[in-house]
Amino acid sequence: MLILPDVRHSDEEDRLIATGKGTGGRHIFVVFTLRRRGGRMRLRPVSARYMHQREIAIYDQARAEAENR
Repeated sequence: MLILPDVRHSDEEDRLIATGKGTGGRHIFVVFTLRRRGGRMRLRPVSARYMHQREIAIYDQARAEAENR
């Protein structure tokens, strides 16, 4: 799984993008924020979906580069 900041769509609060594979092997794209509420940190999902082929290629390339570091 890769978790990166979403700098293009986050004006008011920090958003994060998580990409990876689900238990069934399909590539998943999730956007979420972390919010503190009642003294506890909570994860607020913004969007979750399966990735398109172009996104899968970008994910696979980024993962390969990270493994080579």
